[in-house]
Amino acid sequence: MNVTELAYQIDFEDFLDDRVEDGMFRIHRSIYHDAAVYEAEMDSIFERQWNFICHDSQMPQPGDYYATHIGRQPVYAHRQIDGSVKAFINACSHRGAVLTPMKQGNAKVISCRFHGWAYDCDGRCIRIKAQDTGFPTEGFERSHFNLKEVPLVAKYRGFIFGCLDPMAAPLEQHLGGARFFIDFFADQSPNGLEVLPGSQTYVCDHNWKLQAENVVDGYHVSTVHRNFMTTMLAREERDGTEGLLRTETGRIQGNVANGCYDLGNGHFALWADRASPDAAPLYPATKRIERDLSPARAHWMLRRGRNILVFPNLVLNDLASTHMRTHRPLGPERCEVTIWCIAPKGEPAEARAARLRKFEDFFLVTGLATSDDVVSLDTAQAGAHGSEAGWNEFTRGITTFTKGADKAARELGLEPTSSGETWDSENTYIGFYRHWRKLLGTSAGAIAAE
Repeated sequence: MNVTELAYQIDFEDFLDDRVEDGMFRIHRSIYHDAAVYEAEMDSIFERQWNFICHDSQMPQPGDYYATHIGRQPVYAHRQIDGSVKAFINACSHRGAVLTPMKQGNAKVISCRFHGWAYDCDGRCIRIKAQDTGFPTEGFERSHFNLKEVPLVAKYRGFIFGCLDPMAAPLEQHLGGARFFIDFFADQSPNGLEVLPGSQTYVCDHNWKLQAENVVDGYHVSTVHRNFMTTMLAREERDGTEGLLRTETGRIQGNVANGCYDLGNGHFALWADRASPDAAPLYPATKRIERDLSPARAHWMLRRGRNILVFPNLVLNDLASTHMRTHRPLGPERCEVTIWCIAPKGEPAEARAARLRKFEDFFLVTGLATSDDVVSLDTAQAGAHGSEAGWNEFTRGITTFTKGADKAARELGLEPTSSGETWDSENTYIGFYRHWRKLLGTSAGAIAAE
């Protein structure tokens, strides 16, 4: 019996101890390293649900392409001549070689570097090298070798998603409550957002779910990121840093209002007031934002930062700076993380410089915080193998979280599944892992029935 077959004999209920009414919610640590669980996740989550592919600004012109993965499947998105976007399995129809010469570029015709077969923007096979010599003369048509198209591609506020399951629910239904926070990113400029040049990709020795959990883990900030806080305080005191280049260390010290939300469908969000709103790169746009948005939305835009997970693979962060990040599982105990700085189009040069400086200070493996996160998550992965202590406990805040919207959410018009009164609350993981269990259990049942 192979690993995939074994995965569908698993009772995924066994991995969750879900007794919220009794003050208990925990998960079994084997879900971070079990090979059969990983195979089930690839099939039922990453390769059946909507995945983030890229942002509009990463392929703005006809012929632009962007290569990535949906689960284990190599794919690339291609901007069509009419401006629309299609995506294809990134494998030549001949011998399966990856087609794109780079991660992103421009080519109205993509030629396979192995044997020279060629495909246009629409995925049509337009050339088979030496087709007249050696291949059958009848019934061997180029159209039979068109690329396999990703059946569902859709866009929300400039963020492009793809799904391999043609029967999946529409993208906006999948996004659900996450749309509310994606809007906060997109509304920072009337001209939209742009991904800034450059990115960093690194491989981590831990399960992808640990990456996801960390997006809304406010509980770790004051310990894991204490070195960042003290370094920034010392730098600003020494250099006399003023204006937008200041760092909001008060947030890391935990002396500002904060909270978190379960947004449903596996999505969740963390928020914290800005300790120094006038140090945020968006501050120069205050007059425009207060003019164009409601008081509640303007307050959240200018004076509160946010982290969100768009299930399963996209992170949007607007706290220390503004960035997007993806995580791609490479195995039960490895994942690949890629991170980009993202910014409002047309922002002043001073704000752009400050945004990049804050991004470089905190994020990237060369920054002062990401490396600490990676080490902490790697140690959690190592500890997950301890068979004598097999459960991770997610009970902090379980007696204080609110079902539905809290006051801040109601003022905003947000309708989360639950609200945590601080960012230390772990109520968001309840919804995340219930959704995880639902997707795995549903798909396993369907396959077993077949």
